[in-house]
Amino acid sequence: MADGTVERSSRGHRTICLPVSEEAYARAIDDPAAFRRLLDQGFRTAPDLFPPGFARGYALKDERMSAKQGAPIRRILLSDGAAYSIRPSFLMPYMAGRADAVEGPLFLRRFGVPYWALARIFGRDPMYWYRLECGLGRFSVVGATMRRAEIPIHLLADEHHQTIDGRKVYVATTVGDGCVLGAEPAAAAGADDLEAAYGVFRAEPRRIRHGWPCSRWWCCSAASCTAG
Repeated sequence: MADGTVERSSRGHRTICLPVSEEAYARAIDDPAAFRRLLDQGFRTAPDLFPPGFARGYALKDERMSAKQGAPIRRILLSDGAAYSIRPSFLMPYMAGRADAVEGPLFLRRFGVPYWALARIFGRDPMYWYRLECGLGRFSVVGATMRRAEIPIHLLADEHHQTIDGRKVYVATTVGDGCVLGAEPAAAAGADDLEAAYGVFRAEPRRIRHGWPCSRWWCCSAASCTAG
């Protein structure tokens, strides 16, 4: 799993989600100097959202138009030769939609509103909302979003029963302050298996200098969250 919200697909495509307003992005996208300032400011504000090699320098590579969203997307080339697309935070991963347009439907999914009902109210078709929700699972539940926050005072841990390829597993889930903080499957419900699964969340904050990594896909509004 890549660091921060730097995404890497199975085909090797790399994306940096840049927290930025649509207005600021529109002003900078066609001005190389302004776009550099926007990137550099984003790096100073949230360095964890950028790949490790970013600080060693980069060059603006090219620009393309997203066929799905009709928005211009720039790419940069790091000094190590890796190319990254810069996706503004008001667009969803894989250009699946605009954050402000899908925020409401994804919030309603928390309460089990069926996909056909979302399609009737918000448009599209049921499979669009299904794929959009499933797409959230491409990211690490712990470590996919912000890496600087305070640990909630009260935590709750419990096992969620699930099946993987027809085999029953136990997902050791840690929650707090309305967020899923950790979720790791255990093959059995024995003490050793569950201790190892919960240990994944326990070890996560120790690898991060400034608190725990927040995964707020389901508790923050998509329009304001910098998760990408």
